[in-house]
Parts: sequence; C-alpha cells; structure tokens
Amino acid sequence: MKVSPDDVKRSLEANREAYEAIRSGLCTGMTERDAFALVAAAVDRVCVDEPHEFIGDFVGGVRTGSIEGPPTDYVFKAGDLFILDLSVRRGEVWSDTCRTFFLGEPTPRQREAYAAVLACQDEGVQTVRAGVVASSVRPPMIDVLAARGFGDLMPHHGGHLVGPEPYMKPAFEDGCDGIVEAGDVCTLEPGVYVSGEWGMRVENDYLVTADGVENLFDYPRDIEYFIIGGSR
Repeated sequence: MKVSPDDVKRSLEANREAYEAIRSGLCTGMTERDAFALVAAAVDRVCVDEPHEFIGDFVGGVRTGSIEGPPTDYVFKAGDLFILDLSVRRGEVWSDTCRTFFLGEPTPRQREAYAAVLACQDEGVQTVRAGVVASSVRPPMIDVLAARGFGDLMPHHGGHLVGPEPYMKPAFEDGCDGIVEAGDVCTLEPGVYVSGEWGMRVENDYLVTADGVENLFDYPRDIEYFIIGGSR
C-alpha cells in the first residue's frame, strides 16, 4: 500500500519539531529519559488534535556505538554524541528519520566519519530509483564508506520502505530482492559505529520516482547545525 508523500511530510513536521526541541533543550547533566520527554512534548504539540504515536532510538555516549536502544537514565556529559532515530505516526502514516547531535566539539575522526555518512547517503540517493532491486542499493553505499576508512563500521541495512508502517520491505540489505517501485517512500540511513566509543547515523525519507528520489525531509544535515552544548 502506497501513501501520499504529502501525508509523510505532515508526519515529518513532528520530526522537525522534535529535533529542534533537542537542539534547544538538551544539555549535559540531562538523561536520555529527559531527551525522550522533550521529544514527546514536541510530537504532541504538532499532532495535538490527531491520533499519533512515536517510536525510536534514544542513545547517548558510548551507547551510540551499539546503534539503537530505548531511553535510559544515562546522564549526558561533555563530548557525548546522541542518536535520535524517530518514527512518528500522524493519522495513519509514519515517518522515519535520524539525526546525530554532538554535545561539544566533535573530534577530527568524528568529523571524518560524519562526512563519510553524508557521502554514503548521497550515494544511496544516486542509486535508488523505480525498478531497482533492493539488495543492490547497500553495496555502493558501503563502497563509499570503505573509500574513507569506515567500510566495516555499518552493520545494518541502508534503508527501507516506510508509510503505513515505520519499517517495511523491501529493505536495502543483502538477500532482499524486492523491487522498488515509483510512488514508494523509502529511507536512506547510513551510519558509522565504533563499539564502546561512539556512533552516528543520518536518515531522511524519500519519494521514489522513475528517475531517482525526491527528498521529503527538508531539514539540515550539516554537522555544525547539530553541535550543541551547555550544562545545567
């Protein structure tokens, strides 16, 4: 079942509001559960008069190296990263995006990894179009990471369909030979993870067309936008 891209964009309004709430409200001394509360309030503000819900990953500090997880009592400290992978259902349609926040100046290696993640996502944008076999999308994305020294550090898929559900097949992973069709909405979500240290991921939603994809989430990706700080 395909969904209207305009309905996906309406759900994405809540993602935008949630990321802005984190940018302005998250600081050292807060917990992952505090971040969850900021997101919950933001989603409620946008979707107040409609049925809605959200799910996601709320991982900070060394937990980001493990890719995913629910919010815990982990307390943010200076230098931490925070992965917020957020899926919102507004009405009957889901969104699914991810951004990584930096509580202080990223290290040179983290900046290199972030640039590699964006280049990897851009490669996916160039690869996905109607008629593509899903399993063919991830390999060129990994090649981009490998060329920059991060090829072994993305263990998950490169993206998937989204719409009536937050995760749908075909997904951009080995062995998934479904065909991507015009009118599908998909994600591209590359990441780099250093176990026990840090991890990062960036994800957007795209409308698949005969000639490529159209980005449905007009929201910044530049690393400088996601460097936040402060303490309480």
